[in-house]
Amino acid sequence: MVKQEKQSNIQSQLHRIIGQLQGLEKMIKEKRDCEEIIIQLMAARAALEKLGVLILHDESSHCFINQKNPQKKLQHLEKITANLFKLT
Repeated sequence: MVKQEKQSNIQSQLHRIIGQLQGLEKMIKEKRDCEEIIIQLMAARAALEKLGVLILHDESSHCFINQKNPQKKLQHLEKITANLFKLT
């Protein structure tokens, strides 16, 4: 995927999450049913996780392509892996 297209996908996902969170805020203000709020909260969380994966994938592919030093590639892979486990 082209860098610009990846950036566009990340932006789109971020805008969806913002919309979900605004909807969640409105639901809480309206004192909607707890179950409905939790369902929306879980959807927002899943969207955040998806965004995290998109960003990690973009960052990892970019750095691996541009990095010539094998030791630096390994260090970068270790950092990405650690961040991935923090995300999940």
